[in-house]
Amino acid sequence: MKKTTLRILFTAFAIALCTSIFAQPTIEQGKTQRWYGRVNRWTLSRSTLKQELDLMQECGVSGYMIELASWARYSQEPWRKEWIKMVKKEYRHIVRECRKRDLWLFVSIVNDNMGKGKYGDTGPALEAVYNYALQLVEIIRQSGTENIIIQPVAETNTEAGRRLEKHCAEVLKEFTLVYNGSGGYPKHCPSGFDFRAVHPPHIVSNVPTDALVISDHGLIIRELSQDGGLESKGDPEKVKLWADKLSRQGVPVVGYYAFKTEEFDPVTIRALGVKSK
Repeated sequence: MKKTTLRILFTAFAIALCTSIFAQPTIEQGKTQRWYGRVNRWTLSRSTLKQELDLMQECGVSGYMIELASWARYSQEPWRKEWIKMVKKEYRHIVRECRKRDLWLFVSIVNDNMGKGKYGDTGPALEAVYNYALQLVEIIRQSGTENIIIQPVAETNTEAGRRLEKHCAEVLKEFTLVYNGSGGYPKHCPSGFDFRAVHPPHIVSNVPTDALVISDHGLIIRELSQDGGLESKGDPEKVKLWADKLSRQGVPVVGYYAFKTEEFDPVTIRALGVKSK
């Protein structure tokens, strides 16, 4: 009797596990998903992250977005061994939390504009910390592929960025990979990548309908914010209109970048959602 009960429990667990693994909606043209991310501040508060992920699951916002290295460019001591340890710890945490809720996790590893002084960036160029970037890639590889979508480099425009893209296409080939070359607006998706992502400059910008559309451009970030700032919460009405427009066009993903926002922004998440609130 005990063995029979154990078999039943094991079978139920196996079924539940398999269901969880394949529960994320397929990323495809014509079936638009809405994603959200406090991309440069996601490590600041686990309690805020939990609030966001719970509400996203409730509202039908099916993916969270992070920039794995970008927030380091706004800190005093980035790109050190201690920082790598922190990244590993927090990345494993957010991976677990997204998997528990069957949410996609979109990970942009580095931005190729780093070191150029944009948006408060005082850090080094990618070439100067390339070996640390390789360690970030290894952290991702070790945590597995389930529900993870990787953009190796955002807005690729240097030789170091192109080299990292090539490296990721080789060592992360089992992952879903996104290409964002040509400074953030690629005209094609090269071999080894599954999707391209584009960063339109404006709400009204025309976009290719096969691309993931991400609001990672200084102009559109300001247009979609409450007060025209980079650190502000979103304007829910504008975010909803923008997401609805792109959904009608059938792009695979509309991704709202809460660029340097620190606080929980439930109104914007609800506006982005596709389920009744």
